[in-house]
Amino acid sequence: MTWLKTKVIGLAVCTVLLGGQRDVSGCTTIMVGRKATVDGAVLMSSSCDGNQMGRVSLVPGRDDYGDQPVPMLRHGRDIVGHLPPLERTHRCLVFGAGTLGGMNEHGVSIALEFIPMREGLTSSAGLVSPYSPHWTTSLIANGLMRARTARQAVQLIGAMVEEYGFLYTWAGDAGVALPIADKTEVWLLEIFGPEQGWTADSGRPGGVWCAQRVPDDAVGVSANRSRIGRVDLNNPDAFLASANLHSLARRMGFWEEGQPFVWHEVYGGPGKRENALREWRALSLLAPSQDLTFHGDPSSETFPFSVSPDQLVTVARLMAVMRDGYEGSEFDLTAHAAFQVDGEKSPLARPWGTSELFDLLGVEPERTISTPTSNFVFISQARRHLPDPLGSLAWFAHGPAATSCLVPIYPTIHELPDAWTASPDLTRIDRRQVAWNYRLVANLANRLRYQDVMRDVRQFLEPAEAAFYSRQVELEKKALHVFETHGVEGVRDLLTEYVQACLHQVGNAYDQLVDYLMFQHLYDRSDLAPATRPQVEPPQIPKLSQSAGR
Repeated sequence: MTWLKTKVIGLAVCTVLLGGQRDVSGCTTIMVGRKATVDGAVLMSSSCDGNQMGRVSLVPGRDDYGDQPVPMLRHGRDIVGHLPPLERTHRCLVFGAGTLGGMNEHGVSIALEFIPMREGLTSSAGLVSPYSPHWTTSLIANGLMRARTARQAVQLIGAMVEEYGFLYTWAGDAGVALPIADKTEVWLLEIFGPEQGWTADSGRPGGVWCAQRVPDDAVGVSANRSRIGRVDLNNPDAFLASANLHSLARRMGFWEEGQPFVWHEVYGGPGKRENALREWRALSLLAPSQDLTFHGDPSSETFPFSVSPDQLVTVARLMAVMRDGYEGSEFDLTAHAAFQVDGEKSPLARPWGTSELFDLLGVEPERTISTPTSNFVFISQARRHLPDPLGSLAWFAHGPAATSCLVPIYPTIHELPDAWTASPDLTRIDRRQVAWNYRLVANLANRLRYQDVMRDVRQFLEPAEAAFYSRQVELEKKALHVFETHGVEGVRDLLTEYVQACLHQVGNAYDQLVDYLMFQHLYDRSDLAPATRPQVEPPQIPKLSQSAGR
């Protein structure tokens, strides 16, 4: 390694480690019914916040469990119970350490958000959590590995909660929202604890849960507070719930018979301004004709569970919403007086930033839909008019939505590059790992002249994503032909070759982009920077002869 490269990496360490980011962790999920999209797909976008770095990996399906119960492991080692005998599990694409979301080979996708829970519902005896070091005690992993439809995943996860007891291991006093989609439907499942003192031998369910379906012609938003309102159990096409939905509320004194039963009021904890503001913004961007208004009081601020979008939604449109920082609205921090110099917007103007900068300028930050502390962002796209091997894919990116390029990944492919699947080395900056380069780009934008850096970032990622979107039609046309002539394995070969090439292209380009941005905006030696900004060259679609029946 040259001295110059060493110095650049040293500067990167300073960029990542110096300066504090306000702790405003939270996730945003947008769910879109199939009649509200351009191509008839069910779409679901989600950002996983938390200022971490994760990984993306493939979990093979299995059919060798035999007829014996499957031991359930807590903390990855302690046997705490048994799952029933499993005939098989499905192949899954999973995101983050411990399965923080993902998509299976049949198009079922699950995202994750914590939501505030009313006091008195936490039980330390709960054995299952949204995610876990071992899949057997992870609700998300079980939903992905064992369910073929979103509805089945809701019912399976709900049954596990009732039998084994719910406890959110990262935040015992919180509930969880699990948005779940497939090729036909998309549901929002919310789960809360069973009550203090609950034990498995109490004879009572180990939690309370409710799921509401987003109508096929609508979009729904969840942003870290309970979103389900009035529950109509006489309409199973729209609502599913645990048997103790009302009885637990009566016993806890949360609700009286004869009073309106509003789920989020009965079981949900108080939300914050940042929750309601994100709900308002996402719904307003997709359905401006609703003329929704944000007043600033989350205790009284409620927005529709779902609305019909003004225009049919695409993956690109959904990602634009996930990248939003309230630009152009009354909550646009880039228009704050502190960022205006001689009547012009300062290069430092930004929708988010370090606490040191905002405190110095006297700027009160807003929690936006996009955030620099995101672990990853993904959009699941599932279409029922295409067969399983090619009908479902996830558009995935490490890091924050605003600075991260989406890459198409089909869950049915054979393998992923090591640079994408390796757990990030958190003891040193390893530029061979793609997650590190995504994170470095985000940090450069967050801590330097935001407007200048983001101009380069947008000119890097927007053409790449546009090329991926346009190439998808031709790719899947060929994949369908391969499916009809060579079967599932032929399609898997074709898609594996294409996805691998996409991941290599984007990974290499991000490595180059880090150096380019450092020379241009940090090292102050633009004369040493590459002559042109790095570009992603989307790979050609593999030839049939190279991909059929490996």
